[in-house]
Amino acid sequence: MTSNSAPGRWWNRVPLLALPAAVLAVFVVVLTVGVLGGTGLTAIDSPVSNWAIAHRNGTLTPLAILVSNLGGTVAMTIVATLSVIVFAWRGYRREAVLVTVVGLGSWVLVDGGKNLIGRARPPIAEHIVVKTNYAYPSGHSLGSMAVIGILAVLLIPRLRRPAMRWIAAIAAAIFVAAVGLSRIYLGVHWPTDVLGGWSLGALLVLVCVAGYRLLERRRSLAGGSLSGSRAG
Repeated sequence: MTSNSAPGRWWNRVPLLALPAAVLAVFVVVLTVGVLGGTGLTAIDSPVSNWAIAHRNGTLTPLAILVSNLGGTVAMTIVATLSVIVFAWRGYRREAVLVTVVGLGSWVLVDGGKNLIGRARPPIAEHIVVKTNYAYPSGHSLGSMAVIGILAVLLIPRLRRPAMRWIAAIAAAIFVAAVGLSRIYLGVHWPTDVLGGWSLGALLVLVCVAGYRLLERRRSLAGGSLSGSRAG
């Protein structure tokens, strides 16, 4: 079975990806401008963070730490790397390339975004885990959204039963949401850091999928033209 098999072809339709990508891009710009100026959605940061801290307890805290670790850089790097190896081994070269590009892209966005924006984290007295780098965007939120998102795009359509596709999609969404919320609960991120991470991660997935499909389409058209000229 080759990487161009039928399952998952819905994401071949580039126009379907353009609108959500455009909406996300606008949202990211507006959110980032608000973060830089301390306006807009940043108004929810302190109230939401204070509420989360006030509701900490002995049950939720270890669970939040576990979820945060599962969605962290090390865990997501392992998941992405193993996925690339399996895809390549099974002959799914397109999928292997996509996961690689998304994984590297998420690292660039997180590192570049944090250093470019330079936003301070919440007061260190609120931290349950130690973090000293910048806050925006949340690396855990962006990384988990990007890696789990691209794997969901590639793998869920291959499930034969609609019920299984729904279960897998909901499970993926819950996991990504839980990772982001855990960062707020642990006191190391503002809510807008998490929103920025989710949005940038989703935008990265959409752009990479659409971009790769456009390149594939151009190669296909170029190959067809070359074959036609030789035949003539």
